[in-house]
Amino acid sequence: MKRTTAGVLLAVVALTLTACGEEKQPAGADVVQTGAATTGAPASAAPEADVAADVKVTKCGSNSYTPKITIEVTNSTAEDARYAVTIAIKDADGKPSGEALFAKNRMTPGQKVTEEIPGDTPVKGKITCEVARAKRLPPK
Repeated sequence: MKRTTAGVLLAVVALTLTACGEEKQPAGADVVQTGAATTGAPASAAPEADVAADVKVTKCGSNSYTPKITIEVTNSTAEDARYAVTIAIKDADGKPSGEALFAKNRMTPGQKVTEEIPGDTPVKGKITCEVARAKRLPPK
């Protein structure tokens, strides 16, 4: 009896741990891009390129010490989507100096969002900005 109970308990624990795995994302949901996202990509490109093409840095400047970046994100898919974007900020010497984050829980097909986002670290002088990471996920 003890052996059967222990076996059932072990099976339940194993199934529970298996169910706690990471949620699977669709192909191309996580893309790492540097610079190329601002040039745009043809509609026939791979899904990874499509996510990068959905994001464009339209302004990159600093107000005193606070970086202010304006980005434009367009849902180019035929379904609702959630976007998470990281913009890399570099100082005048080209050294990494922080980042700015954008997140939108639901964007409808064709929807375009333009938003000014602040950088996370004060930077003195001229800055440059580029898309470091862009994710398109199922909507919440």
